[in-house]
Amino acid sequence: MKLIKNHKGSIALISILAVSAILLIVVLGASESQTTTSYQYLNTNSNKSAYYFAESCLEEVMGRIKVDENYSGETIDFPDDNVTCDANVDGEVINISINFENYTQNYQAEISISTNGEANNVRLLNWGKI
Repeated sequence: MKLIKNHKGSIALISILAVSAILLIVVLGASESQTTTSYQYLNTNSNKSAYYFAESCLEEVMGRIKVDENYSGETIDFPDDNVTCDANVDGEVINISINFENYTQNYQAEISISTNGEANNVRLLNWGKI
């Protein structure tokens, strides 16, 4: 049996494999970093959007309480943005749940209601995420 002693190509092959392995590790690390950054951005953006939709819903609910102090809440849709707002009024506490793009956030507002003749005045005392 004759052994082949030509090693000229084996050093080049090992070098190519080592460089390829290093490049693969670098690419996978960069990809993981980009994915994490994208999720952080999406979460921050969703949180801000939920807050602004909740504020809009709160304004709508407070407006309805001004017309009818016995208003107890309902589901308010924002169809153009695929968002629903579930508002529940319990005395002088408004609970709001915002749902969009598989993201849900809950808020609560404390209000005071005073009546002046036939008009209801609604004043926001406290508002925040729960």
